Amino acid sequence: MSRKPDDLRPILLVEDDELMRVSLEDRLLLEGFRVHSAATVDGARLLLQHGVHPGVVITDVRLPDGNGAQVFEMCRTRYPGLPVILMTAYVSVADAVRLVKAGALDYLEKPFKLEDLIETVRLAVEDHSGSDDKGLRGSVGNAERNAIVEALERCDWAISRTAEHLGISRKSLWEKMRRYQIER
Repeated sequence: MSRKPDDLRPILLVEDDELMRVSLEDRLLLEGFRVHSAATVDGARLLLQHGVHPGVVITDVRLPDGNGAQVFEMCRTRYPGLPVILMTAYVSVADAVRLVKAGALDYLEKPFKLEDLIETVRLAVEDHSGSDDKGLRGSVGNAERNAIVEALERCDWAISRTAEHLGISRKSLWEKMRRYQIER
């Protein structure tokens, strides 16, 4: 049974672009989520230190006083298993796969569809609210699978080019395609 968004822990949104931050916060509020927002790594740190225990973190990769990887590490240390969604206009697919392998739930390349973000947040809070690690692992696996499929499509399903694009070996790509049952 899924819970209503307002029954769940709040979302921590870290975005330095004020227009983007306010727009995302407004949309998340309209969807029924509670939101705490910060414009910097330090702002996120202060919110976490003052008792905000988010159900999901959404962070930009490039921030004025650091980066989203720092926010990710801070959250991973304080709340292991906490879903973190990264947003950026600058990340490569290889970087995204690296962050997802490290435990980030997903990444979204700007500009992205708000519906994609809302869907990812809903899945994350539902998986995380039950504190079932299997659900979170499944979400991470889905994120990795989606990143691989996206890379395959970008590279016209050329295995060598896709592996190079992802920064992994051809053998590793084949193994992941087999594990996630990816076929053209």
